[in-house]
Amino acid sequence: MGNINVLDASVFNMLAAGEVVERPASVVKELVENSIDAGANVIDVFIENGGTNKIVVSDDGIGIESDDLQKAFLPHATSKLKNIQDLDMLSTLGFRGEALASIASVSRVTAESKAKGEEHANKITLSGGKITDITRSHRAQGTTITVENLFFNTPARLKFLKTPSLEKKAVEDIVRAIILANPHLKVSLYDEGELVLSSSGGELEEAAIAVYGIKNVQRLIKIEEREGKIRVRGFISNPDFTKPNRQYQTVIVNGRTVKDDTISVAMEKAYGNYLMKRCHPMFIVDVIMPFDEVDANVHPSKAEVRFQNKHEVFSAVYSAVKQTIDNFVSSSRVSFEGKIEEKKSDEESIINAPTSAKRPMIDTSFVNNLRTQRTSYGDIMLIGGGLKEGFDFTTPKTDNVLDDEEEEEFFDGKIVGQLFATYIIVEQKDDAFIIDQHAAHERLLYDKISAKLDGNFVQSLLIPFRLSMTAAEEEYFERIKGQLEKIGFEFSTSHDSTFVTAVPEPVAKLNLSRVFAGIFENMSDDSLTLASVLKENLCQQACKAAIKGGEVLTRAQIAKVLKNFLSEGKLPDSCPHGRPAVVKVSKKEIEKLFKRIV
Repeated sequence: MGNINVLDASVFNMLAAGEVVERPASVVKELVENSIDAGANVIDVFIENGGTNKIVVSDDGIGIESDDLQKAFLPHATSKLKNIQDLDMLSTLGFRGEALASIASVSRVTAESKAKGEEHANKITLSGGKITDITRSHRAQGTTITVENLFFNTPARLKFLKTPSLEKKAVEDIVRAIILANPHLKVSLYDEGELVLSSSGGELEEAAIAVYGIKNVQRLIKIEEREGKIRVRGFISNPDFTKPNRQYQTVIVNGRTVKDDTISVAMEKAYGNYLMKRCHPMFIVDVIMPFDEVDANVHPSKAEVRFQNKHEVFSAVYSAVKQTIDNFVSSSRVSFEGKIEEKKSDEESIINAPTSAKRPMIDTSFVNNLRTQRTSYGDIMLIGGGLKEGFDFTTPKTDNVLDDEEEEEFFDGKIVGQLFATYIIVEQKDDAFIIDQHAAHERLLYDKISAKLDGNFVQSLLIPFRLSMTAAEEEYFERIKGQLEKIGFEFSTSHDSTFVTAVPEPVAKLNLSRVFAGIFENMSDDSLTLASVLKENLCQQACKAAIKGGEVLTRAQIAKVLKNFLSEGKLPDSCPHGRPAVVKVSKKEIEKLFKRIV
C-alpha cells in the first residue's frame, strides 16, 4: 500500500489557514482589505476579548451579489483576477482568494451582504468551513462579516494565542497601518463596545494625527518628490526629532502597508550624520510606482513585496528624503545665523567698552546646575573620582566657594587650563594629564547608577507611570516582567493598562519613556540580557547628564570640577563606550617631541 495520501479539502484548508490567519489581527487585516477592495468609504471594526471571541467588520462597499455569496467562501475564489497575467497589473489589496475560505475553516462565520442594485440582502452562516444556513436578510448596501470562536476546531493553534490585551494591541497596530495607508477612508475600531481608534477620512495629515497625535505630527516635514517613474510622498520627521525605536515608521507601496528593507535602509541613510546612534526617524512614506514593477505575490500575508529594480527604488527614496531634509536644514539655518549675528553685535559693544568693564562672556548655567541637582547617590552633575594611579592628592579644603579671583590649592599639582573647551589639562611633577571632561564624568555617573540596580534600592512613584506598548512590546514585557521586578521595578494593571508603581532608585530621576523605549528597542536580539540592555539605556542617560565637550569653563570652574573628580580617589580609564577618559603624557615624552632629548 502506498504512503502518499491525498488530503481532504477540510484538512488542506486548515493548513492554508495557518499562513493567512495567524491571530485575530490577521483576520481583521484580511476582512478590512476586502472592504477596501469593495470600494467602501466607511469601515467599522468591532472586537471582543481581543478578537478571540468575536470580530465584526462592516462596510458600505458594493456588496456581494447573491449568486456569489457561497462561492466567496470556496478556496481560491476571487473577483480580483482571472489569469496569471493579471498579477502584472494588480492594484487590489487582495487577490489570492484564500482569506475567506481560510477564516471560515477555523471559526464560525456569518456574512450578510447587499449588493448594489439588488432588492434585498442575503446571509450565509458557516462553521468549520461548512455551510450551515443561507437566508435572506435586511441591511443597507455593503457587507458585514462576523467571525466567532476563532480556532475553536484547532486547539493546537488556539493555545498559541496571547492574552486578550496583547491580541487587542495587535489589532490596534493593524488598524493604525490601514488608516495611514488609506487616509481618505472613515475607519473606526471598537473594543467591547468602546471606541479605541477613529479616523474621519481626509488627507494623510489628518490620518497621522488620528494615529500618532498632533504633537508628533507637528514635528514632521511633508515630502513630495519624484524620480523617474517613482513618486515618494508622505511625512518624515525633522532631523532633531527622533524616536528610540522603529515603531513609528510606516512604509506604504502603492497603497499597501509593507515591511521592506530597501526603503527603510534608504530612509535612514538619507538622514546620514543628522541621526545619533540608536536614534531613528519617524516617517509615513508612500512609494507609488508602476504596478508591473512590483510583485506583491511574495507571501500569503502580502506584507512583503519584491521590486523589479530595487536599486531604482532605493535611489528614488534616498534622493527624495535627503533633498527634503537638506532643504529643511538650509531654511532653518538662515534664521539661526541671523540670531548669531545679533549676538555678535552685543559682543562688539562689550569689546568696545572700557577695559575695566570687560568681563569674559561665559555661560555659567553649567555651574548653577552643579549646585542644585542632587540625588541620593551624590551630586549627579558633580564628578566623583580622581586621577589614575600616580596622581597623589591632599585632602581638599571644606570651603567649596570659588570665583575667578580665588583659586584653591587642593592637590599637589597645577591646573594648566582647558583645551578646545573639551579637555582639562593638569600638571603634576613630571607628568601632564589630559582629561576628557565628558568621558570621565559619563563613566562616573554610569558606575554610580548601575551599582544600585540590585533590587535593594527601590523608590515608589508618587504618580504611577503608564506603559504605552505595541502588541509586540507587550508580549516581550510579559516575558521580562519577572526580571524587571527582581531589580526593583513594581507594576500594577488596571483596565487593560500596565502601570509602573516603583522603580530602582537610580532610575527614579530618569525619563521612564526613554528607559522602556531602550529596553524594547533591543527586544528582538536574544543574545542581549535584560541587564545589559537596561545598563546600556542608563549609559545613554549618563551620557546626556554628563558635562558636554565644548562646555567653556573658567579656571575657578575647572577647579570646582576637579575637586569633585577627586572625591573618590581614581579617575576611570575609559567612558562606558570604551573611549579613553584620561591620557598621561610625561615631561620626557614632550621633550622628545621637541628634540630636547633623544
